[in-house]
Amino acid sequence: MSNIIFRNEVGPAVEVLRLSKDGIWANPEIPVDEAAQAVLAAIDLNIKLLVKKAIEAEREACAELAFNAKTYFEAAAAIRARGQP
Repeated sequence: MSNIIFRNEVGPAVEVLRLSKDGIWANPEIPVDEAAQAVLAAIDLNIKLLVKKAIEAEREACAELAFNAKTYFEAAAAIRARGQP
């Protein structure tokens, strides 16, 4: 990926900000506050999606451990041991 492009959320999609190997470009027609809000909203959405995917993956991994365990205590110990060095 060579570019990260932020677009506004309201109305027709307009490029607000672009990050690339050549530098940063900001749309001069978009007020700075509006551009900042668009970028923050996009970052917020991406963080929420990443966290949701991580939670789902962890839930599935724990479910598999529990399913393969012979007892409740074995399942609990295996789940608690996840992520320990």
